[in-house]
Amino acid sequence: MQDVSKPRLLLLAGTPISYFAIWILAKISGLQLELKATLGSIFAIALAICAVSIFATKRKMLTLRAVVECMGCGLLLIVPNVIATYLAMRANFPLADAQLSRLDGWLGVDWRSAMIWLDKNGLLAEILNQAYRTFSYQLLLFPLILIVAKRSARAYQMIIAYALICFIASGISTLWPAVGTYVFYNFDPTTLQNIDPTYGYEFLAQFQAVREDPNFVWSLEKSSGILTFPSVHAAAATLCTWAMWDLRLFRYPALALNIAMALSAVPSANHYVVDVLAGCLVGLCAIGAVVWLTKTSKVPALADINSSSLPSYP
Repeated sequence: MQDVSKPRLLLLAGTPISYFAIWILAKISGLQLELKATLGSIFAIALAICAVSIFATKRKMLTLRAVVECMGCGLLLIVPNVIATYLAMRANFPLADAQLSRLDGWLGVDWRSAMIWLDKNGLLAEILNQAYRTFSYQLLLFPLILIVAKRSARAYQMIIAYALICFIASGISTLWPAVGTYVFYNFDPTTLQNIDPTYGYEFLAQFQAVREDPNFVWSLEKSSGILTFPSVHAAAATLCTWAMWDLRLFRYPALALNIAMALSAVPSANHYVVDVLAGCLVGLCAIGAVVWLTKTSKVPALADINSSSLPSYP
């Protein structure tokens, strides 16, 4: 049986702490939050988690408890995760697109040429389009699969690590905000035949408003993914691959899917190649931090102690 005590405690304690920390940061930055429409749902989910957790613990229904706690806290963490990205853009640091473009150049990447080539390869373009859209589905389904497969500790770790990814990425993007490749290169999306450019533009209204409008009010309903550097999609791809690696049936399908999802951030979502590389690094750092924070020290049972190792007396 896996020891879930540390990752469980970290998730259950970290979720309310993240709300408090984000609320403090929003007050300091002057970002106005419209939470009336979501407070009811937040409290309902929190109460459901508490009630089911207590019931399942008493009944020793540990699988049910893990499902409710992982899924419930995962849903609750959406709010502070998203607000963190808006706080990053609210800082209004100068755009880093020119620097990111130069880094791509040093890597030998010609973004326009890559886009034209990918768009001409219809099947590859469609694979990347679909892979990009699996982001939310993986984050929802993989913890459930882990719990059913008796890997509850890793399910807790996965939820914690994803929240940490969002916070780390937001901190980095505070200093290096970017509007992305579509806008920076003045790219015409009407020239595309197979690549879906939707995600390259739909975030722009929110991105510009939070940076430029002093009276901007954040609400969950209008929120978009507004971070460019580093890529949260690439970080999540790294996380999802790690999460499923111990399950042989899912190991290589998850690897293939998440390689595609990480790469899809470049054509499908307005990212520089260096965003993807940085996102993978953020994912690895988050995983390492969570594994270290939740590691358990194994204490040998009395029956396992070899009697020959005990001192003998005459």
